[in-house]
Amino acid sequence: MSHQYIFVENVSKAQFRALAEKKNVKSHFLGSYEWGEVSERRGWTPYYVGVLKDGELAATALLLQKKLLLGFSYFYIPRGFTMDYKDLELLKFMTESVHKFCKKHHSIYFKIDPDIKLHTIDIDGQVIEGENNYALSDYLLSLGYTRKPLNYFFENEQPRFTFRIPLDGTLEEIEAKYGRTTKNCIKTAKNSGVEVVRGTEKDIDTFVRLMEMTEKRQDFYSHDKAYYTYFYDILSKSGMVELYLGKINIPKLVDKLTKECAELEAEMERLKDNTGKKAMNKKRDLTERLSPLKEEISRHKGKPQTDLVVSAYMNVKYDDKSWTLYAANDMEYRKFYANYLVYNRQIEDAYNEGRKIFDVFGTIGKPDSKSKLSGLFEFKKKWGGEYTEFIGEFDYIENKPMYFLYKKLIPFYHKMVNKRLRKQVQQYEG
Repeated sequence: MSHQYIFVENVSKAQFRALAEKKNVKSHFLGSYEWGEVSERRGWTPYYVGVLKDGELAATALLLQKKLLLGFSYFYIPRGFTMDYKDLELLKFMTESVHKFCKKHHSIYFKIDPDIKLHTIDIDGQVIEGENNYALSDYLLSLGYTRKPLNYFFENEQPRFTFRIPLDGTLEEIEAKYGRTTKNCIKTAKNSGVEVVRGTEKDIDTFVRLMEMTEKRQDFYSHDKAYYTYFYDILSKSGMVELYLGKINIPKLVDKLTKECAELEAEMERLKDNTGKKAMNKKRDLTERLSPLKEEISRHKGKPQTDLVVSAYMNVKYDDKSWTLYAANDMEYRKFYANYLVYNRQIEDAYNEGRKIFDVFGTIGKPDSKSKLSGLFEFKKKWGGEYTEFIGEFDYIENKPMYFLYKKLIPFYHKMVNKRLRKQVQQYEG
């Protein structure tokens, strides 16, 4: 059966969302209309295009244009086209149409990095029996794409590895897959009186305060307050973002610590006249436990806040997925594990909202490496998700001489960009 295809250069926001919610359509918040609005603030020029198949919208693409010297530019299509990738005829027409559009705008090349699994891997990153998309990768090459080398850290536009938690089954079954340490940390947070609430735009200052602490501690720079404010404003209008806050009630905390201290002191009093070896060891242990407790009580008594926010996360939701995107923590209160309770709340909310996937938004691809990002991998592994490897980046070259110059003679620029990206992901939560 022959189909009629029409390329559309101005797809509406409502049409973008409607297509993303259709069955069998591969979608991602980075390919949303709203992300184009956010990206505009970061120096990109967004275009919202699509393809009609027999009169109905069947594919969309967020084209982000970056202008270069001499009137040239390149385009990035974050997480690829929003469409059913099994429809190869549609994929071919979309590719050809985007190529013509980009070339009209003096593009050197355009890039896609589809939200598609390359193959199934185990927790060590080894390929195992299961799903693979080698045929799709080969088909993209046959259409004229050039595949970039597979990256294992954060060298490219987006992380190529992540953990994804399937939100099927019961919530109890999902939480049963958490690591033992994770379960204990969640329990400690609850017993310490940590409370998780949803914030509003009024809490952006608090989020930025914690983010600045995280940046200073881990030596990276993410974004300024204006960016986070704009990001939250744009995505909240479409119901795509939640700000989660983990807070501690200081008076309740002091009361709890005081009771613990009193119990230890009562035990000390009971043992004061006992000079036996076992009793002496016990008293030594009690003394070691009492000292930090008293220091903590003294430190907290001077805090004016009733509720102190010590952990904050920006969560993004789109179609059937939820992503934990930006995270910031006050490490002075690390022992209360508020970040674990906040993380768990995000998963619970995604489940209760009927999402199918919770995505930790990026990790490394060589877990056995001695990279300083190994801690990122270990923290995100604790939540029992499926270790996922994406298909990678593909460039469609429109101007080979300029592409060569851009890629080969300006390596310093890319090195600096990649250095910044690597620093950004060091804000891990563990």
